[in-house]
Amino acid sequence: MSEQVPNEVPGARKRGRPKGSTTGTTKAAILRAASKEFSHAGYEAASLRSVARRAGVDPALVHHYFKDKDDLFVQTMHIPVNPGEIIAQAATAPLEQMGEALVRALLTTWRKPAFRTAATAMIRGLISSSSATKILRPFLQKEIFSRLGSRLPEDSAEPRVALVASQIIGLIVARYIIDLEPLASMDDEQVIKLVAPTIQRYLTGELPALDH
Repeated sequence: MSEQVPNEVPGARKRGRPKGSTTGTTKAAILRAASKEFSHAGYEAASLRSVARRAGVDPALVHHYFKDKDDLFVQTMHIPVNPGEIIAQAATAPLEQMGEALVRALLTTWRKPAFRTAATAMIRGLISSSSATKILRPFLQKEIFSRLGSRLPEDSAEPRVALVASQIIGLIVARYIIDLEPLASMDDEQVIKLVAPTIQRYLTGELPALDH
């Protein structure tokens, strides 16, 4: 007597790539749709479902290729490393050491040629294009710098994070975008020793202006 195969549960999702997907072409179509959706709706309003509608594919395909909206956005911007994950990792350091951890993570990541090329292009676009600023600002605020705020006192977290962001963005622009000397040629350890204390003060030091 032959063994009976159990009936498949209706609606159950099979493992592997969702039906209807083709490697390469489908992912490329999703990325093109995502670029248009982020440009049209902005980072916050865009969703994986709205990208799927624009691409004309099942939402399951978007979830198959991209783990979340953050991942989709990073790949749309052609950034090989998610900057949010870099900040998140640095933010796990003890609070009194986070200034150094942030600067070290930034410099270490920027040494990677693939990241440096893509990130430099992204920053140049942010500086020169108001539309790029509109798309990138919510991503930078929500997915990157807000991760630091969760470690800080609630009543001062927002201005402290903004000050940290100003220091990090300023460092990136001066050192990597306009090659301001002697900062551009400084050894990483020297930059860390010079910049990290300022960031640490923004994070945990006294900021008298905030008291008023």
